[in-house]
Amino acid sequence: MTQTGWTRRGALVAATATAACGRAVETPPYAGEVSFAHGIASGDPAADRVIIWTRVTPAQAGPVPVRWILARNRDLTDIVKTGIAEANEARDYTIKIDVTGLRAGAPYFYGFRAGEAESAVGKTRTLPRGRTNALKFAITSCASYPHGFFNAYEAIAARDDVDVVIHLGDYIYEYGLAGYGRESAIRLGRIPAPDVECVRVEDYRQRHAQYKSETELQAAHAAAPWIVVWDDHETANDAWGGGAENHQADEGQWAARKRAALQAYYEWMPIREPEPGRAFEAINRSFQFGDLATLIMVETRLLARTQPFDYAANLPIERQRWNFANPAAPAALRPGEADTPGMQLLPAIYEDVGGELRPVLDWRRAQTLAQQAQNLPQGFYLAPDAEALNTALNQPDRVMLGDAQQDWLSQELTRSTQAGTAWQLLGNQVIMARVDAPDLSALPPEMVAAQLGPDMARLLRMTRFPFPLNPDAWDGYPRARARVLEAIRAASANAIVLSGDSHIAWANEISDAQGPVASELGAASITSPNDAELLAAAGVDFSGALRARNPHVKWVEPHGRGFLLLTLTKEEALAEFFAVSTIDAKQFETERVAAFTIAPMPGAEITPA
Repeated sequence: MTQTGWTRRGALVAATATAACGRAVETPPYAGEVSFAHGIASGDPAADRVIIWTRVTPAQAGPVPVRWILARNRDLTDIVKTGIAEANEARDYTIKIDVTGLRAGAPYFYGFRAGEAESAVGKTRTLPRGRTNALKFAITSCASYPHGFFNAYEAIAARDDVDVVIHLGDYIYEYGLAGYGRESAIRLGRIPAPDVECVRVEDYRQRHAQYKSETELQAAHAAAPWIVVWDDHETANDAWGGGAENHQADEGQWAARKRAALQAYYEWMPIREPEPGRAFEAINRSFQFGDLATLIMVETRLLARTQPFDYAANLPIERQRWNFANPAAPAALRPGEADTPGMQLLPAIYEDVGGELRPVLDWRRAQTLAQQAQNLPQGFYLAPDAEALNTALNQPDRVMLGDAQQDWLSQELTRSTQAGTAWQLLGNQVIMARVDAPDLSALPPEMVAAQLGPDMARLLRMTRFPFPLNPDAWDGYPRARARVLEAIRAASANAIVLSGDSHIAWANEISDAQGPVASELGAASITSPNDAELLAAAGVDFSGALRARNPHVKWVEPHGRGFLLLTLTKEEALAEFFAVSTIDAKQFETERVAAFTIAPMPGAEITPA
């Protein structure tokens, strides 16, 4: 879609016309210079309302009166609603209007004026009521400014068939130039602003401003209403309720940093803010698209999540029991043998013998190998203690949504299915399907250590044995995931889980002990990279290795940047994955790299289209 400002003729007509409600549309006087440098946006549509947003940039400080108009035509002459709002320093000169009293399922256009300045004109629409034949969503996440150009946003904007854009988080990244993406930032001239890590509200505001200065992102916002949720980087990496991996003690109190980040987010995003009495972090909400779909957006980071499990610090290692009754020749205790007095536990060492893993039970060899446990020779492996890991991850105090949000989710699923809605979409930040790490144990440890660090090198050696790939995803909270799957099953929902965060495109089937429960579609990133690309340089087929260990992963693509296009009808869901050819230059091509269909029935299979 091409962005256009108001035509002079349209502006003059608008300035003299009278809206249906009888209010004049003159632009209020303002003597200073002002511009709309950050575009316009709309979001959180309902059947009778929608949020419209902009930000004005005045040449000097002080309040700026802004005329907003919502109309039936792009020239903004067939006016439906209009009004005046004040942009001021308290909200970083952002304006957010909740326009109410609108017609269901209707397209609208909107724009803003301040002084002599005119904004671009955006297109939005309200949600349908009753019978709805088709819907089309563009779904994306994870846009790291230093890592490349926002070509995927431009590809979304170029379409004229998207009803709603769903952004699943990591809209901004908090790192400074010294952090994530430094090399590409310098190479491409995409230096983050500020060039230090975001900690204060002023930092987060400036980072949001930099992102919304990008014409590709402005165009995508102008093309359709957005429904958004944050993930972790809108505050800090691997955030949870009480802190974040990327928050240190010398950066102040976590609560203050989180409050600052969310204040900037609410100012700069086209989203309704929590109603009085709700937690500031309570971004979970739902949207009803007639009788075709309910979109349920959950919050998995700041509201209730407990600290993610850290493999580098806490991954339990399998131990071998040794009977030291004869200290000169300790004997290995076999499974089923009772513990003995003076028994000692040492790391269990496994040897690859013709492709078969066997425990090393000879004391002389085991003693020598145990002393090299952090750097074992080729053909020897440590193993994670699967039982201890499962016990740790399943502790009842490990929560993702929290009781209140879980109950709300269950109620929304039940309400949707009882109303006869065909599809239940779960807008969620992190991968929900169980995904065991692929076997990457054969990689040269020196290469992995150089590329990813020594902790990752040791971890990848242990992938000879299956264990969950990412404990920061739902795999780190299996009891919480089980509650979600129970709610989906209890409601007999035709559920599709939409996931971001991983920087990888996915098509997964999610099951529990009773069988298939839901489908999962993971959106590729706009620009953010992933570790699989580093491994590809060593000739590793990450996708093939992942699917070999996880047959419920029907397709996975770590190398593309793009978006997911999801088309819903009563007959099927069509998921189309699009990738842009490059993010290193502004010139690019867009390709459909994969497509799948899902039947409208609980736990339906994902089928290549």
